[in-house]
Amino acid sequence: MKWLQASLCLLMVSLTAYTTTASVLAQSHPTPKTWRISQKFKPQRGKDPNPPTVGAATRSASCLQGKKEITPLIPADKLGLTLNGHPTFYWSVPTLPVRTAQFTIEINGDEQPFYETDITLPKQPGILSFTLPKNTPELAIGKTYRWYLTIICDGEDSSNNPYVAGLVKRTQADLTLLNALAKATAWQLPSIYAESGIWHEALTTSVELRCTQPNDLVIKLNWRQLLTSVGLNDILSEPLLDSCQTKN
Repeated sequence: MKWLQASLCLLMVSLTAYTTTASVLAQSHPTPKTWRISQKFKPQRGKDPNPPTVGAATRSASCLQGKKEITPLIPADKLGLTLNGHPTFYWSVPTLPVRTAQFTIEINGDEQPFYETDITLPKQPGILSFTLPKNTPELAIGKTYRWYLTIICDGEDSSNNPYVAGLVKRTQADLTLLNALAKATAWQLPSIYAESGIWHEALTTSVELRCTQPNDLVIKLNWRQLLTSVGLNDILSEPLLDSCQTKN
């Protein structure tokens, strides 16, 4: 009996030592979480019951031959919300025989441009971006603006110049969103904006993560989820052409 009791005591000591060691190891090397916050975009509902519409993109025979087309990175309803007075816009562009496009933004229903400038098109296909300069007037809160990106294929006849159009509306963050943003890490920002229906910031913060950590698999998956959630499945793998450069 004594030898049995001694064996049991030894076994209990061994188990205690093993449990303690496992606990220390678990604390030193915690099991990584496999879940991640959803980055599906959820557009705001009910806040703009009669949003203005935007016609489909126009194509001509002069520049966009075959299957070439320009794809704006915007939700399916063409309306992107922003909290920023100087938001960033994104387009997927093919290889084109011309190098100049014109970006125009106007208050919806107003024929006079709010801002207009030329943009140099890249030589290679991919995702092009443009940020409203800080030295221009801010978008007004609560107003909807219509924007156009026109490819200058023909400097003489504008009817030969294809374009894409969309809408942007500046809104204000409510207290819940402000509190969430104040506590968020860079990794959490895209999901918070996407959950709140703030498209331009959801996209821009996703781009910033791709720029700073281009090889991170989770960031790549989140990028795909964001674009897929608004139907941009065809441009998931396109490169960021200029978004990772320092902007003025």
